[in-house]
Amino acid sequence: MIMNDKIVLAERIPHLGREDLRLPFEARLRRLASDLEVSVQLEGVTKNGFPTIRVKGPDVEACTELIRRKLGIAPAGRSEIEVNDNFKAYATGISTRRQTIEIQIGPISMSFRSEIAREALMAQLCDGRSFPVERIAQTYCIQEGVPVHVRVTSIDTEVKEIEVWLSDDQVSQFEDWRRQRFHRIIAVGGFQDRIREAIRLSKVERDVIEVDELSLTAHSLVCKLGTEAPGIIAKIGRYVGDFRLYAFLPDRVDKIRITTPERPS
Repeated sequence: MIMNDKIVLAERIPHLGREDLRLPFEARLRRLASDLEVSVQLEGVTKNGFPTIRVKGPDVEACTELIRRKLGIAPAGRSEIEVNDNFKAYATGISTRRQTIEIQIGPISMSFRSEIAREALMAQLCDGRSFPVERIAQTYCIQEGVPVHVRVTSIDTEVKEIEVWLSDDQVSQFEDWRRQRFHRIIAVGGFQDRIREAIRLSKVERDVIEVDELSLTAHSLVCKLGTEAPGIIAKIGRYVGDFRLYAFLPDRVDKIRITTPERPS
């Protein structure tokens, strides 16, 4: 029986040293394992922001599987990732030169460049139409800190590059959001209680009908039908501290799928 296990979570929390993030994170782990005979201890965070925990006790295998389902487990090295594997990853930037979205899959992304190519995004999100990667990323809120589920399509060990496409589930989620017609605000940078408090303080409870968790520190605020996300962002912005707020607008997605394509600059 496995009695001791070290796990890298598929959660990216670069500032976990701050008490306002560490304490609720540890509380969340305790609640997750509360029905199991295990102890879960936070060991630290990798240089690229992924928390590492150690699980001990007779129920470590059950706890590990629960963590895999609820939070996800990130690959620490080359031996833990293969072509066609699916992972929860995080957008970290846009390379205008390479026309890619740079992502972090886990600690492996410190030694392997990990990215989604413009061609993949065009095929999956633009019906094959040609747009600059910057516009695709803005339209779908694939911006800094936002979690996206990806599928590994190639691993080049010589040049240390991993190429991924969005997973089928991620593409389906974007399409569901478009069809539902609700404006959404993607809020990145803290736990859900903080964003709910900002909603309360800015008095927009009637305008935000739901808060969905995308990861521990990224959330989707669903606006009431007819409510515009940019207006809500303007109201809650002063209350969210260092959260980053991005607007997902179904009308904007429609345009990238059906309008005359732009040539990349």
